Amino acid sequence: MTDKPLQYDSGGTTPRNLPHPALRRQGTGIAADGEFYMPTRALFGRGIASQAAEHALALGASSVLLVTDPGVRATGLIAPVETALTSRGIDVTVFDRVEPNPKDEDCLAGAELIRSGGQQLLVAVGGGSAIDTAKCIGLLLTNGGHPRDWEDFGALRRDPLPTIAIPTTAGTGSEVSPSAVITDTARKKKMNLFDTRNCPRVALVDPDLTLSCPAWVTASSGMDALSHAVDSLQCLLATPASDALALEGARLVARYIRRAVGAPADIEARCGMAQGSLTAGLAVGLTDVSGAHALAEAMGGLYGHPHGFCCAVSMPAIMEYNLPMCADKYARLAVALGAGLPGASEVQLAQAAIGAIRDLNRDLDVPAMSTLVRAEDLDLLGEKAAQNTSTPSNPRIAGAADYREMFAREIERHR
Repeated sequence: MTDKPLQYDSGGTTPRNLPHPALRRQGTGIAADGEFYMPTRALFGRGIASQAAEHALALGASSVLLVTDPGVRATGLIAPVETALTSRGIDVTVFDRVEPNPKDEDCLAGAELIRSGGQQLLVAVGGGSAIDTAKCIGLLLTNGGHPRDWEDFGALRRDPLPTIAIPTTAGTGSEVSPSAVITDTARKKKMNLFDTRNCPRVALVDPDLTLSCPAWVTASSGMDALSHAVDSLQCLLATPASDALALEGARLVARYIRRAVGAPADIEARCGMAQGSLTAGLAVGLTDVSGAHALAEAMGGLYGHPHGFCCAVSMPAIMEYNLPMCADKYARLAVALGAGLPGASEVQLAQAAIGAIRDLNRDLDVPAMSTLVRAEDLDLLGEKAAQNTSTPSNPRIAGAADYREMFAREIERHR
């Protein structure tokens, strides 16, 4: 432990100016220290998004910035939320400059808009990109600077402007996560702005809002949710509580994702996916992401591919690398995924879990690694993965050469 006194800002719970939590954790296995802190009030239910106004009023807001993307706005999904807010006398300004893999420049534009408008609350309606953008706008408004200034764990100096998150996809878990993942356009790098104060104050998880998701979005976001379960499970910061959430999140995704993709109107499948995303999001919010996201964010930052597909092809690669350290965790994951084999050894079960994820990728038409990356970029990708903020959370030490080899093996596998 550090000899320095911990420094907390008013209202915050994360100490500043400390090394990555994985590098200062004490103990191993069941004796390891840990933290359980869930600051978001998460409400789940069909039609729950209609309660946005009462929660905005409870947070003292008379004017809000509604953050979304053009696609979500075009579907009409923000209209009921906007109407609910304005009908209660709340002024609404819509900011729809959100792109997949949200960019620093859009967050800066949103912060400038809210500085001039004086809104007291952010309401994010959309997928992880909209929610992460809203969270980044909120922290820039109170902390200033550029998003890269806060690319660290517990780096914020002041509490962000509060956010109400209303997800329209089942995958990112951003509605309960302390992360805001933003692309640094100058460095072509995804930044993880991780601070418990980034967690939305309220999450309204309404599975009805996911009914209009295209099949590929359902598949991509669903595999993102599964990657949160996997990364949390294997993370050096995992605890029994986070493991329980991760395994249940994985079980729900594995059970319902094929149905949700194949039959978009299947409300049971949509509810199952929304619950799985929420549960896995809580798990990863208690820990951190790890190697799967180090690989995925290297690809996403360089090429701009859908994050969920990058996560999907990264999971088998990192699991094979981590297998010597994580056979017991992966054996339990196999059971959760429905891939348990009677009489199988721990290693056989662990390998079955990896196989089950490969089967999901195949069934969901996830693009192969060989189509997502260029061989001439392998060195650069390895370096970017090694530089990821969450690399210290991976259970097996991995450097640029190790990550490069993971990319290379996956490319070769699908030639």
